[in-house]
Amino acid sequence: MKKWESRPIWYGSLLILSISGGLFLWGGNPQARAVSDTTMSLGKAAPIMPSGVTDSFYHVYLSFDDGPLPGSEHIDSLVLAEQVPASVFLVGHNMSYNPRMDSYYKLYEANPFIHIYNHSFSHAAGHYRFYYNHPQNVLADIDQNQQYLQLHNKIVRLPGRNTWRIGNRSRNDTAGGDQAADLLMQQGYRLFGWDLEWQHNPVSGVPLQSVATMEKEIMSRLASGNTFTKNHIIILLHDEMFRRPWEEDQLKALIDTLHKQPMIVFNDLSTYPVLSSNQTYAHP
Repeated sequence: MKKWESRPIWYGSLLILSISGGLFLWGGNPQARAVSDTTMSLGKAAPIMPSGVTDSFYHVYLSFDDGPLPGSEHIDSLVLAEQVPASVFLVGHNMSYNPRMDSYYKLYEANPFIHIYNHSFSHAAGHYRFYYNHPQNVLADIDQNQQYLQLHNKIVRLPGRNTWRIGNRSRNDTAGGDQAADLLMQQGYRLFGWDLEWQHNPVSGVPLQSVATMEKEIMSRLASGNTFTKNHIIILLHDEMFRRPWEEDQLKALIDTLHKQPMIVFNDLSTYPVLSSNQTYAHP
């Protein structure tokens, strides 16, 4: 399922200029953020697995894109209450000019169940085709976000692209970006796409599928092996989907419903199996 490519409101303050075929990005303070003492003293929680977990279990990865945004604070509190690992792919520009978004980032930093990853500094400012036509500038944008967030991992999700580069396995998005993905891989980055998206209205943020529909699709894909890695499913969500209490309740309902499945365990993407294979998978 394709990810929405609408432009969130916050992109309006980011200036893009094309000079001699190059991409130049301005917006916010590009300097690295200071790491709080609280963050340094807190270790991240291990994946929730019952003893004796083997590959016969189904592994679910909740991944949230585009934060910090309104809704991030609800994701943070729910993940903490439910004590499930969550992977958040953050856009540095969001917090570089907005103290409120920076406060949401600090919540994520302090949450032992939240694992922070790279979703680029600019999110291409919504201009995806132009962005991916300049692979070196994509690398620079990812590097800038890596420095800004002071990340110690090299896990990335490309903005607007369901592209994979993990070990020797790859999958390309039909919309392009392959050269940029290959360049990032050469620099040691691991690129994660997703197996299933919980879609939302790009204007209101309202989730489109019901919890029951999502549960059915998750279990169907796991049972059929219709995922990038058998028995593992990465679910794409967006922070802006959970701005209202009833939307947060929907996320809780999905987590609780999956918890009731005896074969389901929740994981963070840092535990995703890195398999060696010479196969390249076309996007379905």
